[in-house]
Amino acid sequence: MKNQSSNHLIDAYERMLERANHLIHDAEEQLPAVQQALKQAQKSAIELGELSKEEASKIAGYIKRDAQDAAHYLQHSGKELKDWLRIDAQLVEANLLDLFSTLADQTRIELDKLADQARHSNDYFTGDITSPGSLECLNCGQTMQFHKTSHIPPCPKCHKTAFRREKS
Repeated sequence: MKNQSSNHLIDAYERMLERANHLIHDAEEQLPAVQQALKQAQKSAIELGELSKEEASKIAGYIKRDAQDAAHYLQHSGKELKDWLRIDAQLVEANLLDLFSTLADQTRIELDKLADQARHSNDYFTGDITSPGSLECLNCGQTMQFHKTSHIPPCPKCHKTAFRREKS
């Protein structure tokens, strides 16, 4: 039962990411802000009965956190998204990588406006959902790699629950 609920939320993360991406691509005059696109994707998930209001809010928060973290990395490192993922980009589903890349690029454009907020939104916790990439335990430094959208488990080494995106 819990696994079914877990998969439900992971699938919802990817659907909401795709909806936000479509809103960005479909805008005629001006690209909507990432926050606007996520709010619309969140509203659609609720209206379609895919998620409760609370679940949709949580998933949108996870996507926003991941996009902000990736955009912050891209902006300050001068490197590419594959470097942020710190895994072989060919192992990530192509469609998911394209969707996330577009959202990360748009977020990078908006990052200057969200700089203060982004500095405080880069923590990851057990039970959260995260995009593909590597997370590092804040307690022991153990690295966990995610090749697809997943729930974050406790650290396999020390069982603590707080992480940061591993930086190269």
